Amino acid sequence: MSTKPKRVDYLVSARRHFHDADALQKAGCRPNAGQLYGLSVECGLKAVLVQLGASTEADGSLAAELRLHLPKLVTDVTTLPDGRSASTLTAAVPSLGKMHDWKIEHRYWRARDLPLDSLPGWEAAAREMLVCLDNMTSGAL
Repeated sequence: MSTKPKRVDYLVSARRHFHDADALQKAGCRPNAGQLYGLSVECGLKAVLVQLGASTEADGSLAAELRLHLPKLVTDVTTLPDGRSASTLTAAVPSLGKMHDWKIEHRYWRARDLPLDSLPGWEAAAREMLVCLDNMTSGAL
């Protein structure tokens, strides 16, 4: 029997996107940094769903009905049937609401049209999400 890891790993992806976003921001590439901070948060939320027992495909990806993007994903995750998990998440990631104007479609936009004034909030949400994920995996949350 194969012990090959699943191809989709939201936790690992959240960290990778965050670290790349930080590197891009330090290099002055704010538009792409913003995109990756958002993807980090999105992957982090999906990792939370997996941790809470959401159904996944054989490759590790969430079931089709849960493959959403920000900001819709934030709404769905923060209204989880398990109210305790939802309130724990919003307390652990207080900047989550700052993702309201991040869109996956930004990847197609001109840099001058992106809401880059929101970048500090997106970065904060991504940073808080990683701390939340670390606490979840260590059992502290």
